[in-house]
Amino acid sequence: MPQLFLLLMLIAAGFTTAGATEYSQSLRPSCFDDPFLSVSVSAPRHDSFVNIELGLVDPDGRSAGSGHRGHSIPRSQYGKVVEIPSHPVMSKVVAVEICGAMPGAYLISVSEHGNFDYRLSVTGDDGTGSNQGNETQPVNLHADGDRMCHFRFNFRMAKGRVAIQWLDSTGHPLAFAERPTCEPVPRA
Repeated sequence: MPQLFLLLMLIAAGFTTAGATEYSQSLRPSCFDDPFLSVSVSAPRHDSFVNIELGLVDPDGRSAGSGHRGHSIPRSQYGKVVEIPSHPVMSKVVAVEICGAMPGAYLISVSEHGNFDYRLSVTGDDGTGSNQGNETQPVNLHADGDRMCHFRFNFRMAKGRVAIQWLDSTGHPLAFAERPTCEPVPRA
């Protein structure tokens, strides 16, 4: 009987470990003195991880996330992230996060798998610890089967403020209140 009890304890410990490692905590708490950038996708209520893969290319052509090729973006992470550790049930995202993000134009690749609503958000923080240095630009979207979309944005920092601006396919800023739409990418 003691062996059975020990076996059950080991199995339970394995399940606890597996559940705890299905996601990471955000890099944001460890990135207070540097600019922070997060590109994330979430369910509308942030209560589940969506079936989407993300890729990100920075202004220097380095990449992170799904389909990553070439040089990596330093101090970045990709995967399932819980943004608020004290509220993991309501802060689930799939994200590419960068500590020490550089200003400039970024390219997002979103690989959708299924038909569902989701939110794409770009969040920036200037690293000074002031609330004025934060900005989030969300856009509500609908996954349309199995497709890949590109989105572009510009990340700027000046005088303790962050500015995130969506760009069109040619790299020009979208008009005020205009939201980006999927730029379909043909599958190879």
